[in-house]
Amino acid sequence: MLVTLSARCQGSSHQKVNKPIQDYSLTTSDKLKTYAYALVADGHGGEKYIRSDKGSEIAVHCAIQCTNELLKQIYSYIPGKKQNLIKKNLELLCVKISMKWKEEVIKHFNENPLTEDELNQWDWQGLSIPIDEDAIPVLYGSTLLEAVYFEVFNFWFALQIGDGKCAVIKDDDTIVFPSELENEKLGFGVTTSLCSKNAPAEFRYAFGFEKINGITVMSDGLTDSFDTTKLPDFILSLKTNTVEDSKKTASELNGFLPILSEQGSGDDISVSAIFSKKGFI
Repeated sequence: MLVTLSARCQGSSHQKVNKPIQDYSLTTSDKLKTYAYALVADGHGGEKYIRSDKGSEIAVHCAIQCTNELLKQIYSYIPGKKQNLIKKNLELLCVKISMKWKEEVIKHFNENPLTEDELNQWDWQGLSIPIDEDAIPVLYGSTLLEAVYFEVFNFWFALQIGDGKCAVIKDDDTIVFPSELENEKLGFGVTTSLCSKNAPAEFRYAFGFEKINGITVMSDGLTDSFDTTKLPDFILSLKTNTVEDSKKTASELNGFLPILSEQGSGDDISVSAIFSKKGFI
């Protein structure tokens, strides 16, 4: 049986300038808790991404919808460990998410005209009005991280565009950060994005056929708040506490994240996780 955890907070630096939280996080699972999704999205902080808070929310919901649409197909390839077909479906999923996100942000823009404050921001940027449709996604720029675990088949996968990290908790409680998801070119304000015209090709993905104790996705606001050597201990602590009492852990985490942001990155923080209850009474 699986348990899930999701939390986010407004960054301390964002609070000081009254900037809305731009991260979004969510978990979902089937009724029997045999598989689950964990997702986080981090809206960009730059001045031109004036609706990135909405862009991150849309990203998470688009990812869930597109994953659901491909779920039966992916599910059918797991028992035979058909890796090539799984790769093709994960690549297709990345394309579908990218296309769906752009479709949804353009729809949101058309249904919600720019406010006076937003127009002033665009004037400040020196950009033309009306905005060309191809430029609309930039308003909503966001990263995305999704992890899915099918406990019944001991199969997991994760996909990512942009920064942040995915941590896989092995059966012996060692933690690995899948190398397939790493991108050395990212960092110091540089990131790939769903608003990029080449977004489908900028996704990375990883998967494995193995029993794991959990999988966690997190925004860079969290990873930048920890010393690299201390992040695994934090993740393992989350796992232990969530399995023992998920409601209490969620409450405590929501109280802790603002403190972590203040003492660490100052950025918004988001985290979503899936943990296995096997071996716990």
